Amino acid sequence: MKLNEILKKIEYINTNKLLRDLEIDVDNVTNDSRVVNEKSIFLAVKGFKKDGHDYIDDAIKKGVKVVFCEEESFLSKEAAVFIIKNPREVLSKVSNIIYGEPSKKLNLIGVTGTNGKTSITYILDYIFKQNNHKTGVIGTMGAVIKDKKYTLGNTTPDSNQLHQLMKEMVDKDVKNCFMEVSSHSTMLKRVDDLFFNIGIFTNLTKDHLDFHKTMENYYQAKKAFFYRVNKAVINIDDYYGDRLYKELKNDNINVVSYSINKDSDYKAKIKNTSINGTTFLVKIEEENYEFEIKTPGKFSVYNTLACIISAKLSGIKINDIKKALNKFKGVVGRFEIIPTKLECTIILDFAHTPDGLEKIMETIDEVAVGRKIVMFGAGGERDISRRALMGEVAGRYCDFCYLTSDNPRYEDPKSICEEIAEGVQEHHNNYKIIVDREEAINYIIDKYQKNDIILLAGKSTEPYQAIEDKKVPYFERDITMKAIIKKEKSMKG
Repeated sequence: MKLNEILKKIEYINTNKLLRDLEIDVDNVTNDSRVVNEKSIFLAVKGFKKDGHDYIDDAIKKGVKVVFCEEESFLSKEAAVFIIKNPREVLSKVSNIIYGEPSKKLNLIGVTGTNGKTSITYILDYIFKQNNHKTGVIGTMGAVIKDKKYTLGNTTPDSNQLHQLMKEMVDKDVKNCFMEVSSHSTMLKRVDDLFFNIGIFTNLTKDHLDFHKTMENYYQAKKAFFYRVNKAVINIDDYYGDRLYKELKNDNINVVSYSINKDSDYKAKIKNTSINGTTFLVKIEEENYEFEIKTPGKFSVYNTLACIISAKLSGIKINDIKKALNKFKGVVGRFEIIPTKLECTIILDFAHTPDGLEKIMETIDEVAVGRKIVMFGAGGERDISRRALMGEVAGRYCDFCYLTSDNPRYEDPKSICEEIAEGVQEHHNNYKIIVDREEAINYIIDKYQKNDIILLAGKSTEPYQAIEDKKVPYFERDITMKAIIKKEKSMKG
């Protein structure tokens, strides 16, 4: 693509090159100087910790001929430099242009909310694959395009990476993409130029207030997403979901509701639930349908119901959705029951907010016979107000709590654990701080009692511990399996 084709569609203030120099070939845009080449547009973005302007010289040394930035002092550089306003908006717009508006060629389904996003995208992925559709997923566990996996830095990556991934999907004849949409991504303009067929709202509870400052700001960031979707699917049992549904209706957005408790367009009724799964009914177009899933609890029904609706709206028949769900074994790392010969149940889950923990623990509470044990921590340099709240939830539901490290960054992990403990102490003093997470897992499994249900919460499939400014490799499932094997051997011998 010629540079001047892009310049016709964006606003820029000044350039250090004449019009005759604008016949430059470009085929990608990036804000990361480490991945540039001679056909890149390097767009400098001022981030929270680093300023892209500091990397302009590095990009030019690597062959970049085109730079978009905010500061006129760079007009003297040996490149075609264009001064822009709102660089994140420009990055999104230029990405959409360069990669050929790929989201318009997909059935793009976006999922937003505090909890449930990952589970919904992977349940949808399974339903569509079982019905012979080619799929892609973008979210917390990375991107997957026709079973090829990519590592991502954020739940919702920067706009240029999003458009690039979707172009690859289009090139590989993928027709359906299921994507987690974070509140950060709407505020930081990452999804501005994506075209969503369906948007799903799961719930909204206290999280990310280090970024949004207030729940109202957090809500408005979520709400903004729904003004770029064709159809909205909203959980109205959630307080903010009910508000969102009414406000979108008033604004003439095409919106449908789902629930377990309130009257809605798609209301589920749980028949029974156990540690092995759940059966529930949904009335769809005057007919009752029974669904069976392999995971327990209300939270599983909410997630699955959103998927049933979205698959139906995408043209998949209800009976074909039912067949797929009957086969689905669950999402890796989301209420994942780890196989063991020990006389206990060990569950791996990503729950890392007060509400996320509560939903999992409510479910465990319904099926527990023996003790309820939980291990978890809280992230450093993030919303500190939720630490004691998480402790309070754990103390209320669990017989014993193990407090440990979870992405401490530059904070002291023991101090974080002590803040969590203040919440546990509202109910009891049955807790132990073991800062080293691997040590904690080994200790818990070694000391288990018959019929214990052990919840290992917070890390799940996240493959690292964030310690200071490094991401240290860490694989909770592998560590857990080794601890189980070690305990099984010790009991034999």
